[in-house]
Amino acid sequence: MTSRWRQTVCVFAVFARIAAGAERPPADAAQQVSRVDEVIRQVMEKKTIPGLSLAVVRGGQLVMAIGYGMANLEWQAPATAETVWQIQSMTKSFTATGIMLLVEDGKLKVDDKVSAYLDGTPEKWKNITIRHLLTHTSGIEDFINQPTASLRLDVTEEEVLKATAPRPLNFQPGERYAYSNTNYHLLAMIIRKVTGKAYGDFLRERIFEPLGMRDTRVNNLSEIVPRRAAGYKLGPDGWRNGEIIAPTVLAYGGGGLLSTVLDLVKWDAALDTEKILKKATLEQMWTPATLNNGKATTYGFGWSVETIAGHRCISHGGAHVTGFLSFFARYPNDRLTVIVCVNCMGLGIERLARRVAGVFVPALTPGEPHVIEDKEPEVAGRLKAMYAHWVAGEDAGTRFTLPLAKELTKAKRDELVEWLGPLQTLGLLESKADGDAHYYRYLATFQSMSMILHVRFNKDGEISEFRANLE
Repeated sequence: MTSRWRQTVCVFAVFARIAAGAERPPADAAQQVSRVDEVIRQVMEKKTIPGLSLAVVRGGQLVMAIGYGMANLEWQAPATAETVWQIQSMTKSFTATGIMLLVEDGKLKVDDKVSAYLDGTPEKWKNITIRHLLTHTSGIEDFINQPTASLRLDVTEEEVLKATAPRPLNFQPGERYAYSNTNYHLLAMIIRKVTGKAYGDFLRERIFEPLGMRDTRVNNLSEIVPRRAAGYKLGPDGWRNGEIIAPTVLAYGGGGLLSTVLDLVKWDAALDTEKILKKATLEQMWTPATLNNGKATTYGFGWSVETIAGHRCISHGGAHVTGFLSFFARYPNDRLTVIVCVNCMGLGIERLARRVAGVFVPALTPGEPHVIEDKEPEVAGRLKAMYAHWVAGEDAGTRFTLPLAKELTKAKRDELVEWLGPLQTLGLLESKADGDAHYYRYLATFQSMSMILHVRFNKDGEISEFRANLE
């Protein structure tokens, strides 16, 4: 690997004991580490990713902890296993743990009504429980993706609640699953109401300090944080700094933590014990929620829960326009954990994590994108026409939700077109209903690259999500 992309490599292979009684590493561990290094090298060089930290735990042992590339391009500061990253929505796993600590303390129950803890909740929220918040089945709108407050302005927790309360529910509690950051914003408020402490202070006392997670904390832009990474987004002329977001929004209970892959390894080890929560509580968190109609979702309490190629996977990722991605995946039956943090948007980080996991468990290796029959070609046609208008410098007249319309300004559309060039093909990879919305995933080929395009239409026919991943 060239020094441009791999500046620091810390491999704690085979010797580092993470949990008492950990089994011996496999004899081919060195070959596996080498293969993972090759996978990361290929991705870093092909996608020109600024910086990345990776940790792999197998059988209770830290097999490798590695830093590649640059944590800060302006200072040419290398990424290491100790680089501090914004882990974004991975924070939800910790906030949910905070709630379950209070459950074990006898301070609350998951089926308690939210209105019993928070002032100012509307009548239409009367049946919403803490369980609904934990499992994203509350129906409450997302204050980040359907803003009820500007993400550039500092807001208090109470102001977000006050702005969200008058808005209609997306559905009745328990009727559907719909990811909403507001749920975890409210859970952090409940932690403060019950304990008298901010959620970050409570997590520090009950989780971070007991586990020795010295570099994990709530994001605070005014603090001096050693080894803090900078976030980036890719433009036509290379990497640029990520978007500016208000400090209070960056610090909220659904995505406000900073951490390192080494700290997250300590967290992973704790999940194999009862040092923080009882095993029965953890299994409750790792059980998919059941909707009112009896159908199961793929989300528990602060964790995504699914089966991949017959292998159980418990995970959570994080992403934000500030320029960070993170992914934490546990394969408990395989005793394998993969943790990845990067300082850019647009990378298919879950796919990358699965490629790493596949080195140890080949069945987990993701296949290549497979184009399927498109039974709704009019949707692809609409998207192609929209992009053609952008190439021509015209307004396509496309209806976007307000936050997306604010993000996709003409200047940003022109920048996107300059970077990608004309759209050549658009092949459907996935189409599925998601509550009142409909989600599409396409393989989009341009003159210089291929990307995975994610598009979501809401119930009013507006585009609420439009993003591309460098797979």
